[in-house]
Amino acid sequence: MGREYTVRRFAKEVLGGVIDPVMLSYIEKGKRFPSEALVRRLAAIRGQDPHELLALLWRDRMLHAFGKELRRVLTAPRAVEGVSDAELAVRVSQAIAALPDDGSWISLAKWRKGFATAARRRKQGQSPRASATGMEAKVESLLRERGIVEVRGQRVRRIARHYVAQDREEQVALAMEFCTLFAKALLDKLVLAGQNTGTYLRNHFLHIESSRMEEFRQRLDHALRTLAEEFAAEQSPDTRFFNVLVAATAI
Repeated sequence: MGREYTVRRFAKEVLGGVIDPVMLSYIEKGKRFPSEALVRRLAAIRGQDPHELLALLWRDRMLHAFGKELRRVLTAPRAVEGVSDAELAVRVSQAIAALPDDGSWISLAKWRKGFATAARRRKQGQSPRASATGMEAKVESLLRERGIVEVRGQRVRRIARHYVAQDREEQVALAMEFCTLFAKALLDKLVLAGQNTGTYLRNHFLHIESSRMEEFRQRLDHALRTLAEEFAAEQSPDTRFFNVLVAATAI
């Protein structure tokens, strides 16, 4: 703004006294998080889209919470319980993976057995050939609506692989799954480093010309699709369900 402010003057003259100078000092030093209202006020002063600053706030709060939990887990006993959230997103990905990659038909009963958990079947008293209820029915309906599977009578086949969340519930479910997968990958590497968990975790740093960003994303997507199609196998006692989460983002 072309002027030098003390924290006290900035709090009073620019922010209108809505925050105590001591608290503003804590925020400046990274010891406290600002409120969303304060971030919006700062954005207005800067003539900036508030969501650009809010995104930083939300990211930092999530990282803080995740880091706090990670530190707790790393000092906890070796036994680490699994995460059971995001059931919808997990079931969707399992249901897609349970279908043959060559697009061949299989029975609905075999497919449902491939992605329905034994625990839920025991709880509901289902047999593998029983009509799907609850979560299974919802997953089937979603995949049919999105044109990912085709059902004829008592047979089903895969006609697409990629599922894109549309409504808020699906977006939240997928977001929870992504967070869970990322957390699991870190825990596998940090807490279970000596075990063969099958987790692959790498980070690459590079500069890309802005004009080539879209090309990079398309080629990355193509490479991952090709690799997935090459290694995908039908579900059997010799296979493990593998969920690949890839994130490439500009910082």
